[in-house]
Amino acid sequence: MLKTKWKSRLAALALACVPALALTGCGAEQKTTLNIAQQFGVAYAPLEIMKANGILDKYLPEGVTANWQQFGGPTAIREAMLAGDVDFGFMGVAPVIVGAAGGMEWKYATGISRNQVAITTTKPEVKRLADFLPTDRIAVISPACTQHVLLCMAARQELGDGRALDNQLVAMSLPDAANALISGTEIVGDVSTPPYLQKELENGAHILYEGTELMGGPFTMISGVAMERFYKDYPALYEAFLSALQESVDYINGHMDEAAAQLAPVYGITEQELKEQMDYNGCIYNTELLGVEKFAQAMYEMGFVDKQLTMEELAFPNVKYQ
Repeated sequence: MLKTKWKSRLAALALACVPALALTGCGAEQKTTLNIAQQFGVAYAPLEIMKANGILDKYLPEGVTANWQQFGGPTAIREAMLAGDVDFGFMGVAPVIVGAAGGMEWKYATGISRNQVAITTTKPEVKRLADFLPTDRIAVISPACTQHVLLCMAARQELGDGRALDNQLVAMSLPDAANALISGTEIVGDVSTPPYLQKELENGAHILYEGTELMGGPFTMISGVAMERFYKDYPALYEAFLSALQESVDYINGHMDEAAAQLAPVYGITEQELKEQMDYNGCIYNTELLGVEKFAQAMYEMGFVDKQLTMEELAFPNVKYQ
């Protein structure tokens, strides 16, 4: 008798959950807003296309709207995600590894771009990292960001110590760093990405190292991440956003000229310049993760994290990687 009653209660509970399954997992509160956080640069172009063309709106369930936010670096996005204010955050691959190794319950949900990144300087006499003076300042977005890790990889390769330049770093957003480098006020070096990289080069900077040189080929620079609780509680919203992102990526890759014309005003550059940046080493936009395991290994070896995580620990099951 007791067993029969228990089965009846379970069945009633399951039925009570059915209406909510379109938006949530059983037991989760309904959501009316999907919060997305991005940063600056051409790397985030699929998100700009998604906004401009209303692509996400086609996939979101009725009653759910998108809230787009822009941050200067991954630290602010991480804090917002911890507070539950951001559902999908887009950032370089390195901060995701740092957070996961430290116990933060988030994972990669997708890749987004394999964009150009380079270490630059406006000092003509600096031909390699060893030429920087101890007083020279170099900009990165934030400590342990992907740009910082790449700079450390270059320092390990050239100077024998990956953290040799850490005391010379200044945290700045990409636009602020480009302006500071060009004006010669606060920094003489930067780890930059398009379109800010091209702006620096046009104003007298030169490249010391390319990211592909340090990584041995193209690699995922920018990824999308979600908290495990969001993945579990809102599977329909999770899948809806990723479907919209894939459509946006496919649109750019299949309609490069149209996308460049549409987004050139957003980035303040010509259509041709934008197309060249979006087509770096072939189309840069791809939802598959590439080279993240190598990043994780390098970060472990250089002391950014105290354990080396596997892709199974770092990524949700839907993520394709190599």
